[in-house]
Amino acid sequence: MRTLYRHLYQEILVASLVTTAVLTFFLLLANVFRDVFALLLNREVSFFIIAKLVLLLIPFVLTFTLPWGLLLAVLLVFGRMSREQELTVLKASGVGLAPVIAPVIVLALFFSLFSFWINASLAPKTRQMFKASFAEILRSDPLSLFTAGRVIDEFDGFRLYVGERQGAQFRDLHIWQLDDAGRPLRSIRAARAEIVPDLANDRIVLNLYDARQDERNAADPEDIHRLASGMRAAKLPLEISLTPIFARLQQHKNVGLMTLSELGRLVFDPLQILRTPNMTPLLTEFQKRAALSLASFTFVLVGIPLAIQAQRRETSVGLVLSLAIVMAYYLMILIAESLKNRTHLLPEVIIWMPNFLFEGLGFWLLVRANRR
Repeated sequence: MRTLYRHLYQEILVASLVTTAVLTFFLLLANVFRDVFALLLNREVSFFIIAKLVLLLIPFVLTFTLPWGLLLAVLLVFGRMSREQELTVLKASGVGLAPVIAPVIVLALFFSLFSFWINASLAPKTRQMFKASFAEILRSDPLSLFTAGRVIDEFDGFRLYVGERQGAQFRDLHIWQLDDAGRPLRSIRAARAEIVPDLANDRIVLNLYDARQDERNAADPEDIHRLASGMRAAKLPLEISLTPIFARLQQHKNVGLMTLSELGRLVFDPLQILRTPNMTPLLTEFQKRAALSLASFTFVLVGIPLAIQAQRRETSVGLVLSLAIVMAYYLMILIAESLKNRTHLLPEVIIWMPNFLFEGLGFWLLVRANRR
């Protein structure tokens, strides 16, 4: 049995490390394009700052890819063992399914403990550091947001497009001023512009040259037939506040960015209970961290019997099964989280339902597989 256990540990660990690394790379790439894309295109931001921001994203990505990678490894390894009749040989030798999967279950528990540390402490802290670093970059260099050839929508109430940029000088600048619903109220086009940062007042001033301004009807901004040509100006200054951006980035104590210990202090603080009329969002977030930490254990329980019963090529069926399980699991988590303001539905309890359902399914499938 020692030889078998050593073989299983080695195969599962190697496969899970490879699959987790591949999944982390692709999911990290998606997060980089979402959060750091503008800085990547800006040559004024150093490579080391970009690398620091990317590294700070890794723990957050691992909260999803670590259990997914273990699930995919289990599907690949046990799918191969089933297809090559290794499990049949073990059963004929008097070795049941339970002793075979025992080391994998133990490994899944270790993965869950590691995931708990990431979910409870590491990921929230690195997300806080990421937002603080991003805010510091913007505070010291607001020009880093202005990249030629892309729509800039980070500024509240504005959407901008820069055709060409050389330092603080822009050409072919388009600006749309938006209402609270995100509809354009006013559009400005300038042949040339320059940006003047006013960091003391957390704002930037755009000096627009050869500018033309068009107004939309305030009652119905979407009716382009009621567009009214506005003024033309040789020089038109436009102020844009940076305060809303800094406020969003510096919300370190947002519930989603708190560590589990910080959440626990709020949940069990009598004064906080008196100050907060609805504690359900806090309770739901607190329970979500613990529930997500069990994803590795849950995925292994349901993944082993599914892999044993799969008869197709291990790679293709493993990918399909893992994607289906992960999507179903996290979809249920998202549904439970969307109910966090509905106290009567007990979302802090519903958040555990994916684990209960998948673990119950896994135990049932394991019993069936063991009887065959």
